Amino acid sequence: MGLLEPWHIIILLIFFGVPFGLVCGFIGAKRYVGGTAGFFLGFFLGPIGLAVVFCSNKKEPDFPFPSTLESIPDQIKKYKDLFDSGAITEAEYNLQKARLLNQN
Repeated sequence: MGLLEPWHIIILLIFFGVPFGLVCGFIGAKRYVGGTAGFFLGFFLGPIGLAVVFCSNKKEPDFPFPSTLESIPDQIKKYKDLFDSGAITEAEYNLQKARLLNQN
């Protein structure tokens, strides 16, 4: 008869493993670790698993950013407006214009 009986371990896993597993699973689904791995990390490691899931990299969105949806002439016009208003210098405007024109 030891300090922890087998049923103690089962109770600990149910009351602590399942909540940590669910939280880590939801968080992990939005990260590269994934939902299933996040669940098992939280279930078996508890707070350490939560820390591992939080430290993992976030997934990049599958859609392009809104700035890439603008056409090149629209982006050049936007930089021209910034230059005309004095928000950027002529050198910055020319750099952005050259970058956009050399994308193709």
